[in-house]
Amino acid sequence: MDDKLIKQIRDLRDVQGRDGNWNYDPYMQGLYNGLEFALSIMEKREPQFRNAPDQWLADLNLTAVLAELVETEST
Repeated sequence: MDDKLIKQIRDLRDVQGRDGNWNYDPYMQGLYNGLEFALSIMEKREPQFRNAPDQWLADLNLTAVLAELVETEST
């Protein structure tokens, strides 16, 4: 297997694995797990899949979160 290709897939997986990407919604989790699966095949190891978080970031009420942050900072 081409080491450059493996590094490119690893880099893609690492970016997708950042907080705010993989845990945004189920599609993004699936994208991460798919990249992890492909990389694990190339590296001949067991994949380390991510389970769904307790809450998807896409489901957060951003207005309420921002209001809470503003309130916390002003006190």
